[in-house]
Amino acid sequence: MRTLWNQLVAAFTQRQLAYHNAVAAEPHASAKPSSLALRQLQQSFLKTTEEVSKASPVTWSNKQFVTTQVFAALTRYFKKQGDPPRPRHGEFRELHFHHRFTEGGLPIERIFGHSQRLSLVPVAPETFSPELSQRQQKRLARTSGVFQVNGCAVKFNTILHRPFPSNAYLKAAALIGKRTAPHGYHEDSTGGHATPPRWQWSLQLTLEIPPLQHSVQEHKTTAALQIRSELIDERHVSFALVTDPTGREEMLFLPEEILDAWHHKLSLQRQAHQLLEVTRQQLQDIPPAKQPPGTHQRFAHLNVARAPSLWRLLHTLEDEGAAHGALPILRHWASSSTKLLREARGVEQHSLGHRDWYYHNVAHQLCHRYKQIVISGSGPEGTPTQEHLHTASGPEKLRRYQQLAAPARFLSFLQQAAGKTGTTVEEERQVTSR
Repeated sequence: MRTLWNQLVAAFTQRQLAYHNAVAAEPHASAKPSSLALRQLQQSFLKTTEEVSKASPVTWSNKQFVTTQVFAALTRYFKKQGDPPRPRHGEFRELHFHHRFTEGGLPIERIFGHSQRLSLVPVAPETFSPELSQRQQKRLARTSGVFQVNGCAVKFNTILHRPFPSNAYLKAAALIGKRTAPHGYHEDSTGGHATPPRWQWSLQLTLEIPPLQHSVQEHKTTAALQIRSELIDERHVSFALVTDPTGREEMLFLPEEILDAWHHKLSLQRQAHQLLEVTRQQLQDIPPAKQPPGTHQRFAHLNVARAPSLWRLLHTLEDEGAAHGALPILRHWASSSTKLLREARGVEQHSLGHRDWYYHNVAHQLCHRYKQIVISGSGPEGTPTQEHLHTASGPEKLRRYQQLAAPARFLSFLQQAAGKTGTTVEEERQVTSR
């Protein structure tokens, strides 16, 4: 796939060279090649890309992915929205393996143990029962599968985030891996070492879902929706206010389990900050006479040093290989801080994913309930304005929850749901005079 990419990029480079030669051949410096010459140039380029693609041993679906990526990059380049595609070399940092299912797609039921290219072990029927807690659902949703890559069976473990829609068809599947190089440290009996890179994988499925059996006429009424972010207290964070024609108001809140996870993330970040403060004090307590040569200036500014400064000091001491009293202090801080912040990032990702799932469901419920929704509390681009980011507990507390509440994120899910259900969503514009 990389070879195919580089060959297509080389074909474009030749196309650009031919274009510049044609420009140079024009009698006037400001003249451009004729439309006929440009058409022939483009036809020659497309023919070359077709020949390169045919000669490639890459499977059809992966071939489609690579060529689509190349031409998308070219489109951005000609629109002056990016640089031209460049050859790729060196270590792999991202891998994509694709399958496309023709003839209308694969019935989703056949993915459970019956498809050669992609198969999953079935999960229990009660996995997504609303009577189960999220923790119980997640435990039951764990499964395994096999993804065929050029005749090789790649085995994997995964978690199904939601049940597959009934009667849906699987149109495409992609196994995507990304190489991450987390900024971290691991302390062990020999001293310690930087956290090595690792790969994170995801399975992405594209489904075609039959249209829902409802019509716009089934919607009953119109509602006004004020997009807002309000912190009532530590247990109640709202993201919108719904008002129906009767004047009845309904405040929409984030579930408490999402807030509990977010509080845990904030607690982990506070622990990491406290650990930083303790470490700085321990380093400041080292007498100047015992400080490593060449690091006196860094020790003098430890009272204002942040985490990056301590990382640089740790790397300096390790590169020198000198046994110094500051080294075990820094190693302990780096290892403990890595564990705390890594767990905090994991909790944050889980919380944001749970929030998106909840927003998705609330948006669909509103669009099934109302024929028309009028949005207020959004700026010119449909994003919440600062005037609507307020709280009864003070602006500093709200800032801790703004990333989690993200009313604009809910608005995007509402627009998507409206497109599927036929609900009309209008944004109320505020006109200000100067």
